[in-house]
Amino acid sequence: MNIIEKYDKQFAYMGVLINSIMAYQFYLLWTNPSIEDVNKIYSVAVLMGFEFIMTHSGVFMSVFPKKLSLYIFFPFYGLFALAFNSMVEGNTILYLYLIVVFNRMRFAFSNVNKVLKTKAILMSIFAAITYFVMIFIFTFNAENISVLGLTEEYITMSGYNKTKKIGGIFTDMPHVAISFSVFYYIALALIELFLLKVFSYKKITKSINNLSS
Repeated sequence: MNIIEKYDKQFAYMGVLINSIMAYQFYLLWTNPSIEDVNKIYSVAVLMGFEFIMTHSGVFMSVFPKKLSLYIFFPFYGLFALAFNSMVEGNTILYLYLIVVFNRMRFAFSNVNKVLKTKAILMSIFAAITYFVMIFIFTFNAENISVLGLTEEYITMSGYNKTKKIGGIFTDMPHVAISFSVFYYIALALIELFLLKVFSYKKITKSINNLSS
C-alpha cells in the first residue's frame, strides 16, 4: 500500500476542510464585505469561471495514464490557470490550481487500486454535475438572489467596477458569483463526505481482496 492509499482518508478530510473554509470565507464576503475586500470579490468571480476548467480536468487526469497527465494535462490546464491568474492581483488562482491538482487529482500521480481511482473519478463527475446544475440555477435566477452586503452602494464606494478587467454575469453581478461559490463549495464538502462513507476503509479492503482473488 503506497502513501496515497494509506492516507486517503486524511486527504479526503483535508478536501472537506478546504472546501468548508472556502465556503465560509466566501460567505463572509457576501454578508459583510469591507472596502479592502474588493479585490477578493473580483478574484472569486474569476475563480468560479476557472472552476469550469477544473471540474472536468479531474476526470481526464484520473482516467488517462499518469505520464499523459503529468506531461500533457497538467501543463495544459496550467496555461488556463496562468491566464485566469493574470486577470487578478497576486497569484491566488495559481496557488489554488496547484493545491487542487495535489489533492483532488492526486490519483493521477500514483499507481493505486481500482477502487480508490473509481472514487476519484466519481468525485470529479459529481463536482462537474453539481457545477453545471448550480450554475444554471444561479444564472437564470440572478435577479432573485439577495445581494446582502454587496449592495449598489458598496459596489460604488469600493470602486469595484474599476477593478474589473473582464465582463460577464459573475463579474458584473458579484453577489451571484459569491453566493454560487458558497453553496458550490458546501456541496463539494458534502460530496466528499458522502464518498468517504461509501468508500470506507473496510469496504475498500474487502474490494481489494475480491479483486485479488
